Amino acid sequence: MYEYTREEGDDGPLFLFSTEFGLSYIVSFRQMGKLNYPLHKLYSIDFLEKKGRKGKSDIKISTTILSIILQFIDENPECTLHYLCDINDGKQMHRAKLFTRWFSLCGANNWMKLDFKFDGAPEDYMLSFLFDSHVYDEELMQDEILLTLDMLESDKT
Repeated sequence: MYEYTREEGDDGPLFLFSTEFGLSYIVSFRQMGKLNYPLHKLYSIDFLEKKGRKGKSDIKISTTILSIILQFIDENPECTLHYLCDINDGKQMHRAKLFTRWFSLCGANNWMKLDFKFDGAPEDYMLSFLFDSHVYDEELMQDEILLTLDMLESDKT
């Protein structure tokens, strides 16, 4: 695992780390707008290499990102995390599978992951939500997410 630093951004914390191969990563948790319970503490999680370069075969990158996520959820047990894979290169479904694998191995036993797959224009993509099942009921969370997604979709038209 790489050492990382934490900074406070405008809408949530940023974690920064550099690899031994000269890549620099940002992991951010952006607090989303004011939503109803149980999405009242919704954060969007994003991670990227600053210059868009890829870190092939460096297990320490995923280990570091997972460590940052675990630290954040440990410090914020009432948060809900929202993750959307990058769709720019058409590999978003592969990224979604990789994130699912990471999540299954990370040891956050009481954390649930709900995935919502969207087919169609312009690309297929997966939207994931993570939350503590000791804090929130899975059925309530799923219902509220679906209601919120429906509301956001209807606002587009």
